Amino acid sequence: MQRFFIDPRYIVGNDVTFPEEVERQIRKVLRLESSDAVVVLDNTGMTYLVELQIKRGQAIKGVIVDKEPGIAEPGTAIRLCFSLSKKEKLEWIFQKCTEIGVTIFQPYVSSRSLVQDPESFEAKRERYTSIVREAAEQSMRSVMPILMPVMSYEALIAEKFEAAKIIPWEGTATVERLNAKMICKCNNAQPVEIRLLIGPEGGFSREEVEQAEEYGYQQASLGKTLLRMETACVVATSLARHLCETDKPTN
Repeated sequence: MQRFFIDPRYIVGNDVTFPEEVERQIRKVLRLESSDAVVVLDNTGMTYLVELQIKRGQAIKGVIVDKEPGIAEPGTAIRLCFSLSKKEKLEWIFQKCTEIGVTIFQPYVSSRSLVQDPESFEAKRERYTSIVREAAEQSMRSVMPILMPVMSYEALIAEKFEAAKIIPWEGTATVERLNAKMICKCNNAQPVEIRLLIGPEGGFSREEVEQAEEYGYQQASLGKTLLRMETACVVATSLARHLCETDKPTN
């Protein structure tokens, strides 16, 4: 069944209207008919089963016939911090990492970032948000990931926030593989948030890694092979989400 995130203002009592782009998809792409049902999500975690009322020449309306909480978000949030890059790479990251379970996307600019202009990112925000929304609908998430404004690398690592902070880096061959002990506190409790700091195409400089470590980031390996930036985002997210869902480590 088709799923659509819409702004809560389109839901009034049991009546639902649809923004223009969703209405166009229902009518012209999916070719749904009156009495067909769709799932509507208001991005608060609630899901609504909506019966469509479609009449020629009139705006599509819907009636809520059932509602219930959607699939709950995991207790541990994943904040994926990644360098600005080409549009195609970022679109791929947004799509795949939304499916895997990123909670917050945090773009940044560092000394080796392929793209240095935050305004170029903001100019494409609507496009990126659309990709995140569609990926969240497809993967049956009930809350969309948050897409944060671009930060400088220095400001990002200096943020004060209670989290397990991980920085994968290829420059240290002996670093330990990412594991459950790295992301759990001493009492074996899951952290509120895991911050994954993924380097740009040119990698982090040694000085940048040392600077991150001063603010509590821990080096971790994602495996024996050297990954592309966008691949590292997917692998790190997958590993972190898996480790959060497995049993707590033993001391």
